[in-house]
Amino acid sequence: MVIFVSIKKLVQTFWWLIAAIAFYIFLKTIGLSMAFLLTIALLTLYFAPALFVPILLIAIGVHFSGDFSFIPDLFTSAFWLMVMGIIFLIVSDNSHRLVKRAEKEAIRTTSIGKETRK
Repeated sequence: MVIFVSIKKLVQTFWWLIAAIAFYIFLKTIGLSMAFLLTIALLTLYFAPALFVPILLIAIGVHFSGDFSFIPDLFTSAFWLMVMGIIFLIVSDNSHRLVKRAEKEAIRTTSIGKETRK
């Protein structure tokens, strides 16, 4: 019995096998998050090049944090920064008023002291 195998299909299957092995090694090396971002970035370069910069920034964040956990960290940090900023504005405004009042009081006491000496 003779089995006919197309050499073209055999070579194509071989290249798919090499691509699958390369992707597996790549996935084990950089992780699932970066492999996902690489796929999205390559699709973005082809379909919507204007979105490449935001995806690049997300990829940098994923690279340094090791996962997508930097996104909720940024939201949490932004929230606390806004809360602390509001508290700072309230405190600095009150202290500014107190300083102005103390300056007026000092000027008034100084001017009263000069009037009594005359």
